[in-house]
Amino acid sequence: MTTDARGCRPVRHGLEVVFLDRDGTLNRDDGGYLADPDGLVLLPGAAEAVAALNAAGVKAVVVTNQSGVGRGLITEEALARIHERLRVLLAAGGASLDGIFVCPHRPEHGCACRKPGTELALRAARDLGVDPARSAMIGDKPEDVALAHRLGGRAVLVLTGKGRETASGLAADVHPHYVARDVFEAVTWLLEHGRQ
Repeated sequence: MTTDARGCRPVRHGLEVVFLDRDGTLNRDDGGYLADPDGLVLLPGAAEAVAALNAAGVKAVVVTNQSGVGRGLITEEALARIHERLRVLLAAGGASLDGIFVCPHRPEHGCACRKPGTELALRAARDLGVDPARSAMIGDKPEDVALAHRLGGRAVLVLTGKGRETASGLAADVHPHYVARDVFEAVTWLLEHGRQ
């Protein structure tokens, strides 16, 4: 059993950081590329999920592929405004993120930061001083599950967004540790079972 960052409260889960997908996990995914901050709508339970991580002393970090930037469909300024709205909406629910890390590249660029590549998560771990092996990844897509396995952490698939489609089509060698109805259930499970 470990203690939290303040060295006082027992922490059963042993997690240091939870990486969160954005579209379809924290906010509604209507398909296409979200380019307007006003179009960002939190999914039910998203703020509560992040707030639960905050209360448990676990870093909450968004890692997201946003190839719309590389395709010229979203400007970096618009993306920054979208992420500011995400932070504002979460704050209204008593929650805060410890970081937002973005891959702006198109898939064909073959970069190391596009999920399931590990560079975004490893960069976040370095910046925050956490162990990526003591992590979990929550998301609705196959690359989210694959990223968790590459990091040596826990993978939780949510059935929001593209999660139901993902659940029925995962490769035989890549399975989540848990399938959750939504991000709040995912966090609840991780805080009980994350590193037991």
